[in-house]
Amino acid sequence: MLALVIGGVVWRGGFGFFATTREVIWRLPVPYGDVRRVTLELWSDAALLRREERMTPSGLTAELRQDVVLQRGSHRAVARVWLGDAGEPVVFSQGFDPGEADALVLEPTQQGAVPSR
Repeated sequence: MLALVIGGVVWRGGFGFFATTREVIWRLPVPYGDVRRVTLELWSDAALLRREERMTPSGLTAELRQDVVLQRGSHRAVARVWLGDAGEPVVFSQGFDPGEADALVLEPTQQGAVPSR
């Protein structure tokens, strides 16, 4: 019985202390139809955990989703989004702690912009 309990705790991420696979949902504050390219990065301190680039010549049709191995602690999400024919990306970022959540919804704000409340 003890082995089942310990196995369940470890399988579920040890209350967030062990790295587990989590679904990350990106909600970007841009017109999805105008997105032509996006780069998604997840950082833990100075370590890049994951970088993914997607080309979307017809624009996005839904929120972006990733399955990422994360553990509890301070992380940073960075999205670089190219809109239309823009030569430079719009950069969005957000700090977060995944805690024990199986799924995370990230709503990063534009770097240099003041978030509205």
